[in-house]
Amino acid sequence: MDILDALAPLQRLGQLCNLWQWRLDTATRQLQRSRWLEAYGGVVLLLSTGYLLYGLFDVSRSAVGDSNKTTNIGHTVDSIQLVGIRVAHATALLEALWQRQAQGRFFAQLREIDREFANVLHLDVQNDQFRGQMNRRALWMLCGYLVSQVFILFTKMLSPDSQFMIYWLCYLLPLLVCGVRYFQIYTAVQIVHHRLELLLRLLDSLQLNEPAQQQPFICKSIKEELEMEAQAAACMQRLLAARKLYQRLWLLVALLNRCYGLSMLVNLGNDFLAITSNCYWIFLNFRQFAASPYDFLQIVGSTLWSAPHLGNVIFLALICERAAYFTTRLALSLHHIRVDLQNDSHNALVSRCLLTPLQITQFSLQLLHQRLHFSAAGFFDVDCTLLYTIVGATTTYLIILIQFHMSEGSLSSGTARG
Repeated sequence: MDILDALAPLQRLGQLCNLWQWRLDTATRQLQRSRWLEAYGGVVLLLSTGYLLYGLFDVSRSAVGDSNKTTNIGHTVDSIQLVGIRVAHATALLEALWQRQAQGRFFAQLREIDREFANVLHLDVQNDQFRGQMNRRALWMLCGYLVSQVFILFTKMLSPDSQFMIYWLCYLLPLLVCGVRYFQIYTAVQIVHHRLELLLRLLDSLQLNEPAQQQPFICKSIKEELEMEAQAAACMQRLLAARKLYQRLWLLVALLNRCYGLSMLVNLGNDFLAITSNCYWIFLNFRQFAASPYDFLQIVGSTLWSAPHLGNVIFLALICERAAYFTTRLALSLHHIRVDLQNDSHNALVSRCLLTPLQITQFSLQLLHQRLHFSAAGFFDVDCTLLYTIVGATTTYLIILIQFHMSEGSLSSGTARG
């Protein structure tokens, strides 16, 4: 199965959410530019940007008109969180429209890599299995979003605040579109991860230090010599193909960073805002906790509100870390191909394969200088160190918000006494 056929459900969803401006020609099986989808994406981008600007103006006007809201830290936190998800939504739409040519090149190069796996190495990338895994991941992600949002809606319906429903509806649509954008990023990283795993299996198959080969050199017949030369040629071809494929996968990762780097940066920033905001609300709920079922539900609701954001950050960091670590795994597997200078039979096969220590060193240098990394628009690498950074930043800003809350309470008490 072709990779574009495997990703057909995700691409149709991306067209609906204005995150994919290409269509697949059923006759030529090639991606073709769609003017209608580009126009549709441009119109939705303008509308979302206008709504974002209107929301900023409306928040400012309401803050000026109501002095209680101006001093209400919780209202400010909610407003920042709403603006953050709208900015992330508009950024995803803008990047999808702006980098549409890079997205087309990404999948064109990916199809060429798959053809090279099939024609040169005779390896099946198994896109049909990948499609099944993608559908299962999408189902789990959708269930997580549904459970969190349904429970949040249930807990807030018990609250006397009648404005929450409007706030939730304004927040829900950008949240779902950003979730689709995240899933596009997950899928692209998983595609690279799967090809790197095939490349690692290929290097593992090029081991020449088997016990059966550790035998004294004896005279061989012409047929045996021809078989050894054929094995040597096949071995050499597979190693050269592995180097070429790694080079192309490294370029593919660079193209992936270009296609999705800005979305990763802004969405991760929005997730940080959402996590910090909900931690602040959990603190407020604990401070006013009266051991009632309503208070308990409010705490659980705030926790589930941040669950999709936290899950996106953790999952993205983990899959990027695993994919980037393949460079080290490939280098370790490469150096398992050892040249035994004391074994004539082994060295005869090595010399025919041209697997000299020099060539292994050159491949190692390539792995050293072309390390894989997934970058958020060049600002930072997305890996597990990002989790420590977010935890530290969330703790810092949560302490600042708590201090503002304490100051607000002291100011209100002083005004009441006055």
